[in-house]
Amino acid sequence: MIEIYLLEQLVSFAKNKTLLRAAEELHISQPALSRSMKKIEEEFGVQLFNRENSKISLNETGKLATEYARRVLEADREMLERVIAFDRSKRTLCVGSCAPFPTGELIPYIQEYYIDMAITSEIADDDRLISGLKNGIYQLAILHEQPDEKELFCQRYLEERIYLSVPKEHPFAKKKSVSFDDMKELRMLVARNIGFWMNVCKNNLPTDNLLIQNSLEALYELIYASSLPCFNSDRMIERGSDMPERVNIPITDEDAHTIYYIACLSSERKKYSSVFNVARSTVIRGE
Repeated sequence: MIEIYLLEQLVSFAKNKTLLRAAEELHISQPALSRSMKKIEEEFGVQLFNRENSKISLNETGKLATEYARRVLEADREMLERVIAFDRSKRTLCVGSCAPFPTGELIPYIQEYYIDMAITSEIADDDRLISGLKNGIYQLAILHEQPDEKELFCQRYLEERIYLSVPKEHPFAKKKSVSFDDMKELRMLVARNIGFWMNVCKNNLPTDNLLIQNSLEALYELIYASSLPCFNSDRMIERGSDMPERVNIPITDEDAHTIYYIACLSSERKKYSSVFNVARSTVIRGE
């Protein structure tokens, strides 16, 4: 049985092309890596490298071995993820979300219905959320696009629109609405952990104009201490997250509006039926 570390080193060598660069990536010495390449060749019992002028390169057999090594490493990573996720799922219900707001709305209901479970949440992009559902990393996910995945059950949930928030004396304060084009010259305060909304901002506004803040505390200090514009949303405003002496202006672009969907594995639909009933009731009430 070939040890995993040897396969990792072979893959690194194949990627970096030289022992020196691969050794630097792996944080080991070049002689140590050279010995590992000789050992893995001995383990296979066939020649994997061309040797010329103290340099080695993969021959055709070595390239095939590297491809299989990549598959083994991927299977090894998947095994670890799935076992850890399975163990965690017995005690923990993990909710992944594409944005902060819908998580805050949904978690209290989950805590009410699943009182024996520890509830955790994190922000991730939709691709990560979908793969996380399939791998058992997440039990529930909130997406901003309806997935076309037969393995998943999906229920429409809330909608949200982002607003431009400016001081009352700001030139934009009297506008009834704005577009991203109107905002291209503005320097904007933005929280870092806002999920897919960050991509919306970067796709529609000059990145250099986004003053991204790592902590909410720092963000709110700057909002209250400066005249810089920032973002808010209709949902946050409804929930009382309004900032004094500021005007909230709806952004009219299609990208500024989203519909959220709650998803789980189709096989676990009944297990989380209470959550989906809450989502359905929310839609019916038009909240």
